[in-house]
This record gives sequence, structure tokens and C-alpha cells, in this order.
Amino acid sequence: MIVLKILAFIFAIGIIILIHEAGHFFCAKKAGILCHEFSIGFGPVIWQKRKGETMISIRALPIGGYVSMADSTMEQILIKDGEELGIVLEEGSVKELILDKKMDADVRGTVSRIELLGIHGEPLEVELETEDGIKTYPVLSDAFIVASPKDRMQITPYDRSFDSKKIPARLLTISAGVIMNFILAIVLYIIISFVTGVPTNSNEIGSVGSGYPSAEFLQEGDRITAINENSIESWDDLSNVMNSLAKQGETNLIVEYERNGIAQEPKACEAYIVLNSYGLSNIEISKEATKKPENNKGVQVGNLGLKYGTADEEMKVSDGEDYLKNGDYLLEVNLCKKDGSSVVESGWQQINSWNDVISVLGNTKEVEWFYYKFYSQEKDSIIEAKTPIYSYSDALLNSQDIVKYKIYLGISPTYHFEFGGCLANAFKEFGSSSLVIFKTLKELVAPSSNVREVGLSDLSGVIGIFDMVSKTVSAGFLSYLSLIALLSVNIGIMNFLPIPALDGGRAIFLLYEAITHKKPNKKFENALNNIVFILLLILFVFVAYNDILRLFK
Repeated sequence: MIVLKILAFIFAIGIIILIHEAGHFFCAKKAGILCHEFSIGFGPVIWQKRKGETMISIRALPIGGYVSMADSTMEQILIKDGEELGIVLEEGSVKELILDKKMDADVRGTVSRIELLGIHGEPLEVELETEDGIKTYPVLSDAFIVASPKDRMQITPYDRSFDSKKIPARLLTISAGVIMNFILAIVLYIIISFVTGVPTNSNEIGSVGSGYPSAEFLQEGDRITAINENSIESWDDLSNVMNSLAKQGETNLIVEYERNGIAQEPKACEAYIVLNSYGLSNIEISKEATKKPENNKGVQVGNLGLKYGTADEEMKVSDGEDYLKNGDYLLEVNLCKKDGSSVVESGWQQINSWNDVISVLGNTKEVEWFYYKFYSQEKDSIIEAKTPIYSYSDALLNSQDIVKYKIYLGISPTYHFEFGGCLANAFKEFGSSSLVIFKTLKELVAPSSNVREVGLSDLSGVIGIFDMVSKTVSAGFLSYLSLIALLSVNIGIMNFLPIPALDGGRAIFLLYEAITHKKPNKKFENALNNIVFILLLILFVFVAYNDILRLFK
């Protein structure tokens, strides 16, 4: 299974980078720009092969890729007047300019003049001083500069360089990677939508989740007619009833249903409930958690996603400290919130049902936290925890399209194919994915709540993506395609942020040139790009470190 996960990760990252760089490469070639290298990944070369003018490379670090487009100044920097140079001729014209003194050459001499750009239409030529005097040799437009047997670079006449092209062509070339990422995402969302179809508004069940209590009696094809005496005739009715029950924290349901048109005996069923603002749920409670507190007080919790601390500080549970685990019972809470510079406490409140959980903790809007007492399965005793649990604010949940609380019966509607509806769903999914990313960036830069809830430590890198891919592979092929689409949107948007060293930063320099009709200082641009690139590498290491910590947690 681990081999499958690794292959799935490599394919997901590889296809996103390949599509992105292919966009740059295609537009560059159409514009007549010489591309020295097309690389997937950075760092040491794993595999390399020359195809036409371009070296195709796969490199060791899967953190991106690049298309090395020809620069209009590189050759003049490499070869200067007064340097010793060897040349290899082809029908009287220079095919190779040899910098390595140990390599064979048809002619060797000292450079007295060299022109490899032809900015104003000058002929490409090199003037060598040899024992026989000074002679001028024409240079082919596709000649190579050879620094060593393994280091060859095709020269770039000015008309083949990136700088020589008009601003619209350069802007399209820079933007093409992002455009291709968006196209990839849309295509994948269309495939997913066409395979799954669009939901019908019938009260008929399309599928039942095997891990849910409802799976003990409900089947595909059954029709839900009522829940807790609320009549249901459509899927919209079902959604409205479930949303209403979620607000009440009601997890004990009486389900009325039909099978093959015949009404069945109503069944009592527990629903799964999640309070996402605090990461509390009753999902998949451990089967080994059989002990109960006296008088059956409290609510038994299942899988948890808790964050410890207060509005001002995230904390870690101290070694040896007892804290809430799957199967334990939450008994009492003391809710705290900030009021200016002071902290207001609600005092200890009894928790006897999920209705209490929702009514006491579900009204959180800003970042709040609570101290709690719980019954520990492990210790078979009631414990007052020392480290509080804090919430996410409504603003952050909304930015991620996450509902604050929800109950799950574990059933899905029936689906049918409808061309227009499927297409609309695909574009809607693309828009939602893009919007979530922009909202997340907004929360990262300018938080909506009174505290910063999203920081650099919450970002995920390559290791975090591998973890997500691993989990998604187990959920099925369509979930895997959906993740690739989301990552493609994410990488496209991130690449087009106005940050030097990224595509968006380069686009800003082009817009500056278009507005001022002045080319930006090349040395300044390159220096700024290099500095930011180093900072991005440092950020990559920091993010990878946090990814590893999350995996161990």
C-alpha cells in the first residue's frame, strides 16, 4: 500500500508541475523564445535528455519546476574580449565556441571582438587573433558555447531571447503556467462531475455509509419519509430537517422509511454530530470505551480535532497531564472569552447531552476557550484538565466553507447525468476552491477575528501533501482526482501572487515596463528574485519541519 501511496503522490505532484511548466514552454516556443532547459523539480539531476534545442530534466527536489528561457546577456558575460577561445567550424561558420582549453578545436586564438546578440541586426561573428593574424568568423545562430564536454548551452541571438519579445507575448508566456493549472483543475472537476452526476431532489437513498449506525437498517433505494416526526418528501426537506436538528444538538433520531413502496417499522438511530469550531464529535467512539461515569452524566466523545490554548497562546499538553481522549465523557465546561484586556468566565456548566454542548459551546463567534472536567476511561475517574481547549472563530470557519456544527445520518442522495448541470457543478467547484484559497490568504495576512488563527505553522508543504494524498487514495479514485484539482488551483494561485521569484512577481515587472515604457533594472530584478527565492527555500524547510511534527502528533 505504501508503494501505491508514493506513486500516487509522485503522479499528483508531477502532473501539476508538468502541466504548469508545459504552459510556459508552449507559449515561449510559439513566441520564438529559445528554451535551454525544461525541468521538473530542482536540485541534482536524476534524468536528463536533450530534445532539439531544449534539455529535458527531472531533478531530485519535487518542490516545483522551471523553464530556463534564453537571456539576452548571458553569452556576452561568458565570453569576453582578450580571452582564449577555441572554435569548431561547419562549412566555414562557427558551430561551437569552446571555453575548455583541453578540448579539441579547429581554431584557437584570443578574442579581439565578439558579437553573439545582433540587437540591431548586426551579423553574429567572432574575431580571433591567432599566429596567422586576425580573422573574422561568422557564427551560426544555433551555435553552442561549450564549457566542458557535459556543459553545453546554445547561444541566444537577441531575437530568440525573452527580452526581445513584445510585452503581451512575454506576459502570456509568464501567465501560461497558471492558466494551465486552472485548465487542469477544471478538466478534472468536469470528469468528476460527469462520473458522479448531479443529485436528484428525491427522498430516495442513493448510498449508505458502512461506518454509520443507520447502515444497520437502511439500504440503497429506501425512501426517508420522516425524521423525528418531521415529514420528508424531498432531499431538500431532509437537509432542512437535519440542519434544524443540528442546531438543537439532537443525535437521537426516529427514522421512518419505505422499502419497495412499503412503510417499514420506524427505527431509533444515533446520528453522528460534529462541532467543528472546537473539534468535538461522537464519530467512531472506541468499542473498548465501555465504562460510564456515575448517573450516566456527560457526553461520550469520539474522534477529536482539538487545539489547546487560549485566544492569546496555543499550548501543548504537558507530559503526564490527563486530557480528553476518544471514549471519554465530557462532564463540565467553564467557557472563557476576552473582553478587552480582561477574561470573562461563564463558571462551571453541566454537560448532559449534545444539546448542552451546542447550546453552551456552539454560540462561539470569536476565538474562545474552555476548561473542562471529564470522565477518563483510562483512569476510571473524573479529572479536571489543566490545559484549556480553544475554538476557531466563525470568520475562519466561513473562510474554509466549514459549517460550525452538523449531524450526519450517513446517507447520500441518488444522482443522475445532466450535461448542463454537471458542467455547471464543475465550474462551481472550481470557483469554490479558488475562493477558499483567497479567503485563507486573507486570514493569513489580515485576520477577521481579534486573533491570528492562521499562521505560517499551519501551511503544508511536500510532506503535508504526501499525507493528504495517502489519505485520499484510500477514499477512492474520484477523491484522489478532486485533491489533484484542488492542489492545481492552489499552486496556480500561489504562483501568481505578486512576489518576486514567482510568476506573479515577474508579471509585475512586465506591467511596470508597460506603464512606464522603461525596462526595469535587470541587475536589481535578478538580485531581488534570488533573495526571495532563498527566503522561499527557507520557508519550505520551515513548513516541512511543521509537517513532520503534525505527522507525529
